[in-house]
Amino acid sequence: MTENKLEIYTSYGKLMNCGGGGSCGTCIVEIIDGKELLNKRTDTEKRYLKKKPESWRLTCQTIVGNKENSGKVVVQRLPQWKN
Repeated sequence: MTENKLEIYTSYGKLMNCGGGGSCGTCIVEIIDGKELLNKRTDTEKRYLKKKPESWRLTCQTIVGNKENSGKVVVQRLPQWKN
């Protein structure tokens, strides 16, 4: 997302993000479609997101794409704010 200049963070997240260490949670997204194109949750994600839906990921820990599949991934920013 960062490479494609897509905004991940809110104003607070821009100031308080951990720089990709997976410790702040400011880059949480919900995967709406395309989860088969992503790596499995990292140990860091498993710890941080253990009580969250499986569709939630930390963008800093998520790798998109593999040699066998191609397609698109649809994400919802800030799923914790939905309702």
